[in-house]
Amino acid sequence: MIKKTCLIVSVLLFFGCSKSRVLFFEDLPKEGWTQEDWVSFSYTHRFPEKSFSLNWILRHDDSYPFANIHLIAEWKNPKGKIASDTLTYLLAQPNGKWLGSGLYIKEHKLPFLERFLLDAPGTYVFNVRPAVRDNDRLVAEKTLKGIHQIGLELNPLSNE
Repeated sequence: MIKKTCLIVSVLLFFGCSKSRVLFFEDLPKEGWTQEDWVSFSYTHRFPEKSFSLNWILRHDDSYPFANIHLIAEWKNPKGKIASDTLTYLLAQPNGKWLGSGLYIKEHKLPFLERFLLDAPGTYVFNVRPAVRDNDRLVAEKTLKGIHQIGLELNPLSNE
């Protein structure tokens, strides 16, 4: 009887506490990510209103030359409404130590939208591209080297 009760409780905890996060990744060219190249992610939402937290996932190696990254993000809902934002993320400490996890490839989870409401069923499109700046030179490099992948993570939030 105790084994049966433990099994039922375990199953309820597993299914009751599991969140169905959605994760997309795109490989970037080996030559680098140019500031003209948008990376696009589409997510089809089939349910009534649901809130998500959204994060960019950035994967790079030690050849990435900067301690931060600037991104331009745009998103469009199924009704065609478009919004955009310019984002800046710190990737390394002042001493040069990377903030992300991993040995050869560093992975950074970069907060994008803390509470994003998918208010209607349909396809939502999220676009991102680098906004390359270089404070030391008059003309900035147009290509970011050392970045391997960019991803988008959607984590469902519990309804309050």
